[in-house]
Amino acid sequence: MPDSGDYAAELQRHPFMAGMAPELIERMAGCVIGSTRWEEDEVIFRSGGAAERCYLVLSGEIALEVYSPGSRPRIVLTISRGEVLGWSWLFEPYRWAFDAKVMTPAEALVLDGEAIRNCIVEHKDLGYEVMSRFARLIVDRLQATRLQLLDFYASNT
Repeated sequence: MPDSGDYAAELQRHPFMAGMAPELIERMAGCVIGSTRWEEDEVIFRSGGAAERCYLVLSGEIALEVYSPGSRPRIVLTISRGEVLGWSWLFEPYRWAFDAKVMTPAEALVLDGEAIRNCIVEHKDLGYEVMSRFARLIVDRLQATRLQLLDFYASNT
């Protein structure tokens, strides 16, 4: 496992961390627990499961899916290189809201959700940066989901 300095360099290159002060990236590097690789059709997590991780996607495509009784899974959003997978670890009850399934082989840095929560409480400057970035991410995801729903309902009328 690389040391936090190696993780800091990897974090610094990730678009989600763009513009973050180097000392804050160093603190975030302490929350990285490794990297992972997934193969096509692999399920990363399921709706309702314990949300304990955050993934900074380095390559590949991952679908966020929702299931409805009597129908096939519906892709709500596709996440790819340079994006973040998962923010349910940030808010109680720490449960995933969607399923995440790999569309093309993917790699990601893995961060420990509890470690991030503890770090942002301890370091308010980091807390502000992280919460600002995740707030923007959440707004973008809600807008994307809204557009998907509009498309879905338009095609079913």
